[in-house]
Amino acid sequence: MCDELVGAALLAALEQRFADDLRPPLEPQAIIHPNGFVKLPLARTAGGAARLFLHVWQAGSADADVHDHRWAFASAVLRGELSHTLMDVTVTPGSAGGRGRERGRGREEHLTGAFAVARYRPGVGTHCFDVSRRERAVVNHRRTHVFPAGRRYGMEAFVFHRAHALAGAMTFVARGLPQRPYARVLLDDETSTPVKKPWRPLDAVERRQHLRDALEALG
Repeated sequence: MCDELVGAALLAALEQRFADDLRPPLEPQAIIHPNGFVKLPLARTAGGAARLFLHVWQAGSADADVHDHRWAFASAVLRGELSHTLMDVTVTPGSAGGRGRERGRGREEHLTGAFAVARYRPGVGTHCFDVSRRERAVVNHRRTHVFPAGRRYGMEAFVFHRAHALAGAMTFVARGLPQRPYARVLLDDETSTPVKKPWRPLDAVERRQHLRDALEALG
């Protein structure tokens, strides 16, 4: 991922003019994601291998739950700071177990207990969750990595993680093709997750301002 691609995608989304190797996003609506950030589609590559997004993290942003993704991605931190906590997780068929608990401090921590596993699929205008399979998960250990502005990082598909960002942090995300039809979310036994969560659309004025701020941060 290079600065030229980041800048071209941001400018194309702002001006709604797509040329060279970029095409308009398949789903152009910017939304406020349940995990605490604005998800703003920018473009897709001409061959369709990658979809490009701007994420803008809001005050106190943190992923609500540990989750994985059905695709690999690469990301560049444009502004602020982002941390990712990577989890080593074992998923098994349904069984009894208590909610997860943390032990220890510092960069490496160990967790005990079991979590319910929800399978997540995007729907039309909604986030859809399925807990009917009654799968359970145990988090064996985790480690946190911190990425300041200017850093790039990537993640393979199916890696369980949880992100946290400073207010106003911005990340550019290049997302690969889905490798299966669903992602997974870990829920403790005190969490009540609805079957569906509606999208919260972002208005056009705020969308344009985020794009201008990202171009300014890119320099």
